[in-house]
Amino acid sequence: MKFQLAITLGLFSCLLSGAAFAEDVKVETVLRGLQNPSSVSFSPSGELTVCDSRGLVVMLKEGKPVNYVTGFDTEFWKSDDTGKKWYAVGPLSAIWVGDTLVVSDSGKGDGEETLLMFSAGGKASTGVATNAVGPTSDDAADKGEGNLTGLSATADGKQIFVAGQGFDGKSWVLSADPQTKKMQPLLSADDNGIATNSPMQTLVGPDNTLYVLYSGKGGAADGVIVQWDLATKKPVAQWKLDGVINPMGMAHIDGAKFAVVENNWALNSVNEGRVVTVDLGAEGKAEVAETGVKLHGPVACAFGPDNRLYVTQIGEKMDAAEGSVVAISGLK
Repeated sequence: MKFQLAITLGLFSCLLSGAAFAEDVKVETVLRGLQNPSSVSFSPSGELTVCDSRGLVVMLKEGKPVNYVTGFDTEFWKSDDTGKKWYAVGPLSAIWVGDTLVVSDSGKGDGEETLLMFSAGGKASTGVATNAVGPTSDDAADKGEGNLTGLSATADGKQIFVAGQGFDGKSWVLSADPQTKKMQPLLSADDNGIATNSPMQTLVGPDNTLYVLYSGKGGAADGVIVQWDLATKKPVAQWKLDGVINPMGMAHIDGAKFAVVENNWALNSVNEGRVVTVDLGAEGKAEVAETGVKLHGPVACAFGPDNRLYVTQIGEKMDAAEGSVVAISGLK
């Protein structure tokens, strides 16, 4: 599928007055024309890389968007009695591990999704795949892991982490070895007394730990950040994000401070969400601060080489080319 992506440049003011960062924060739209965009990351040379639900990974090269990898499968989360389908999902997450682009092939069914690895652009069919992860319980509703998202990797690139969105009764964070291409369940929220479901983003932490952002129930402010010990596979600490409805993206600022994207999830429409900062501090409840930035269905975020926070947003209408990427300065 070929299409044009229009780039719009220009600053616009923050939409929430009186926020802690309102005077310093500036927001710039750097890419428009995306459909249900999700993950954002950067190549080793600093090129913006973003996932699009039309089965694309788009790269911004010298200020112009190009379709870097095409041909990923797309599925729809819902359909009604008339057969109408909505909320298209394609590749949900992509990160660079050295010169290799790792993409979650999330447009397939649960139990069929893999991670695909690319040494160059081209077709999705040229990617080298990991195995898929099948059911991990005896429940007939458990079809295996799907809607893989929130990729991260260790600094040496020897281990990749990804959040699974398969069976709600058994929530997993998975790990993959880029050498052997083996992917397997790693961390279970349900086995460790973590009631909040839907892991959305993984971030490698200090001292062999992993931060995982859990979104919780649609429309509810029950999201948490959990820090896991990768040696014991047990939680070290967890923090509630009071007042944050369905957080989906997270990026490290410094110390115990993170930028978090509130999606404010709704299946049939796109709600207004926001970008906040959270200071984890003592275990229990994170300190949440406003940035003044409100967006339409923000999904994922990452800091770029210029220290701006890049955020994908769906736009006012899902399944339409109304999505975009904005760059936010003043947070780091």
